[in-house]
Amino acid sequence: MVRLATPTLVGKFPAHKCCRIFPVLIAFLLLTAAAAYGENSIALRLSPGAAIPLGDSVFVPGFGAAGLAEWAFSLKPQSRFFSGLRLGGGFFQIAVETGSPIVFTQGKLGLFFQWRALDRLSLWVEGNGGIFTYNYSWDDTADTRLRLGGSLGADFHLTPSIALYAAADYNWHSITPDSSLTTLGINLGVRLDLLELLRKETRVAGEKKTQESVFPVSYAWYENNPLASVRVTNQEPTAINDVQLSFYLERYMGQPTLFYTIPLLKPGESVEVPVTALFNEAMMDLTENITANASLRIDYRALSQVKQAELPLQMPIYHRNAMSWDDDRRAASFVSSQDPAAKFFARHVQSITDTRLRPFKGSSERIPRNIQYALGLFEALKVYGINYVIDPSSSYIELSENASSLDTLNYPYQTLYYRGGDCDDLSILFCSMLEVLGIDTAFITIPGHIYMAFDSGLTEEEGREQFFLPDDLIYQGGKAWVPLEITQTAAPFYQAWRTGAQEWRDAGSEGSFFPMRESWARYKPVSVSDAADKMPELPDEDGLIDAIEESLNIYAGFLIRPRTRELEGQIAASSSGIAMVRRNDLGGLYGKTGMLLNAETELSRIPSNAPVALNLGNIAFVRGHYDDAESLYRESLEREPGNILARLGLARTCYEQGDYAGAEREYRYLQEANPELAEQYPYLGTWRETMGQPLSYSDRLVTTLWMDAQWQLETNRIAAEAAETEWLTEAEQTAVEQEEESPALAAFYRVVYGDSLVRIAQRGYIYGDWRQWRRIYEANKDAFPLRGDPDFILPGMILRIPPIYGEKRSGTW
Repeated sequence: MVRLATPTLVGKFPAHKCCRIFPVLIAFLLLTAAAAYGENSIALRLSPGAAIPLGDSVFVPGFGAAGLAEWAFSLKPQSRFFSGLRLGGGFFQIAVETGSPIVFTQGKLGLFFQWRALDRLSLWVEGNGGIFTYNYSWDDTADTRLRLGGSLGADFHLTPSIALYAAADYNWHSITPDSSLTTLGINLGVRLDLLELLRKETRVAGEKKTQESVFPVSYAWYENNPLASVRVTNQEPTAINDVQLSFYLERYMGQPTLFYTIPLLKPGESVEVPVTALFNEAMMDLTENITANASLRIDYRALSQVKQAELPLQMPIYHRNAMSWDDDRRAASFVSSQDPAAKFFARHVQSITDTRLRPFKGSSERIPRNIQYALGLFEALKVYGINYVIDPSSSYIELSENASSLDTLNYPYQTLYYRGGDCDDLSILFCSMLEVLGIDTAFITIPGHIYMAFDSGLTEEEGREQFFLPDDLIYQGGKAWVPLEITQTAAPFYQAWRTGAQEWRDAGSEGSFFPMRESWARYKPVSVSDAADKMPELPDEDGLIDAIEESLNIYAGFLIRPRTRELEGQIAASSSGIAMVRRNDLGGLYGKTGMLLNAETELSRIPSNAPVALNLGNIAFVRGHYDDAESLYRESLEREPGNILARLGLARTCYEQGDYAGAEREYRYLQEANPELAEQYPYLGTWRETMGQPLSYSDRLVTTLWMDAQWQLETNRIAAEAAETEWLTEAEQTAVEQEEESPALAAFYRVVYGDSLVRIAQRGYIYGDWRQWRRIYEANKDAFPLRGDPDFILPGMILRIPPIYGEKRSGTW
């Protein structure tokens, strides 16, 4: 057996005071610097191991366990190189070839250096020193001696807080002054990072780089567009995965908005990302500018461990009326068909306009319904007292030149409440009210100015080919749009239209056209919750009706001016008979377009006859003067019993007066005389189901038929056929038909009631072929009342019948 002697400490090593203070000071400075600038970790290492004696030794391999506490630091953030101190101890037991095992209990303090080679792999080297105690199991012999050692190891990181490690130790133990024990240690263990376990330290930095203007009116826009940008930097020693960025602003968001995901971010890598947010309608409660406290949350995974960091953000937000002109389409958010005040005002004006609507379909003199509604709203605002007011502190002329300048725009209810606004305010209001009525609108911008346009209801083809002034329309997207200079609050509607059209033409390529539907796709419309608290006063109904009537008359006068000038020229150049017909046509034209006073003036200048009496009856009927209308319709029938329009007028008058039996009686006559016309007025024959439903002024006007030259021909035809049926027997009718088939050919023909060139050409003694009607027209067109109109012939006219094949013709039929 080998007996180990216990060494004796001889003497005492003197120590100077500075030698004690200096190491403490160095350690303190290192700790402070590491805590302030670098990375720190405090960890425990626990491992079983094997001790293998080296050299010529009486010992055989044994086993033991060790535990270490370590502090690692790096003075440079995000560094992959660390240094630190380890303090620990353990025990191992080895056997002696000639006896029982010896137990070694030891403690050590070491300095190590570590390199993070990969995200999950770290390599380290350590040097240490300490003391150990050994004792024999077969007696009470024990001693404490010096030990020195070094280690090489590798950590495999499962998570930021847990790692498995393997290490190889080389240890020297001083047994006696003349003998020592050298061992090779093999350790497998686990490393626990206490800081990570206790607080899951995050090493991701976020920094706001840019800040956009946040406007409550565009709160929905920020769901897909940035309100700021942030730079995210990975300061973890490893790559991080599934980085999720969320933004939250308390009160103005229901929950944090996940706005960006980064699949992988390497150590030290940075990325700048846009911040978006899903705000709620509480943004529309902001009446003043604020600076809100928001937060940016960063969730990520580092070595499979989920971590979360939060960055406070200061977010300036403007009041709900604020906007910038960096994109003119932003103003579309202020246009809303749901604004309570705009809806209330527009629906009221619509109900009144509906009672005064002029014909809007089925004739060349029609006024599209959309235009009539826009006209009604324009006049209603004028009666209401709206004014164009330039705000010196918020002028589009100045602010539109600087896209970053802030402007203050009014919501529709505010403009109505203030009874005025500048060009953008008035355009927003008018667009909102038209959208309430289902009419598409658009913004027009030209240098220094914004105004609006609306869909006329005409297609581009109709506008270019049928509209009386096609250059006053804007053609976009297959539609014909009406540009309206809404700032001309005191001008007639048509003047505001013409001005808007001229401004668009003058702007040329500098003008921009923004359909509201397209702008809303980017900037959604909003409404203000307290808008219902400021409902507008409604304009005086009688004054509004008068204003609408006057404006419609002006517009209708422009619409039919080419035709009225033509008829006036024909009246001046024609004989008294033709002039009388043309003046009746002029009166009927005025009546069709609702210009009743003009119509009455023209008709009163004609000696009384059936067509004039009928048209005057129409005027009385539209006005609701039913007694006068009935009297005039009966006068027309007395002069011309076959006048189907007079029959129709009389039936409708009886219905409006409650004489439903009389209405049905006249309607039955109409059904026999002209079934197609009767089908347009079915309510007259079903009065038992529709009783008590009188027509409005507009309905009466739109559905009234006026007697002109064309209708006179149709009336004559029906009257002629009825007369023949009355006095010709069957034999006489056959004789007439045989006579018409006589081979004798006429050289001239006298026109009778009900004739047309087609009917004349079809007669056997003319050509026997209706397709030859054009020969008759070409031979007589210079004598026609309306040159170029082959359908307009009058009873008593003598027509020359030219030969076709040189055949002999004689006499007048």
